[in-house]
Amino acid sequence: MKTTFRFRFVWFALLLSATLFAACKKNAVEPATPADAATQAAGKYTYSELSYDGKTLPADKTDLKGTISVTRQTASTVSISLDIRQKSTNDEFMVLSASDIEVKDAGNGNLTFHYDGEQIGSQKGNKLTINGEDSSSVRFTISATK
Repeated sequence: MKTTFRFRFVWFALLLSATLFAACKKNAVEPATPADAATQAAGKYTYSELSYDGKTLPADKTDLKGTISVTRQTASTVSISLDIRQKSTNDEFMVLSASDIEVKDAGNGNLTFHYDGEQIGSQKGNKLTINGEDSSSVRFTISATK
């Protein structure tokens, strides 16, 4: 009788183990398809810094405020609206909109933005940088974070 009990117990333990093992098997998970470049870029960014003449100033050290909005048009194009103004007077510093801006994957999660064949900006992580030039031909960049 003891042998029968042990045999049944061992058989039950093996059956239970096999059932639990089969029940715990992970289902194959399909890898998520990466979002297209325009979807990655889309969003609202808040002005964070200004760079010119080799200097970079954080937003709180400038008289500027504002946002940059990027809207997906197609998988590879976006529209961009900049609304960067002077804090003290609310005068426009860089207020403009453009459509059909081409977005390209530059690798490692970085993107570049092209308008009429010229690179006008880039994105690294959550930081968007737009290139500009003032009326005195001084080149600058405005950066904003998502």
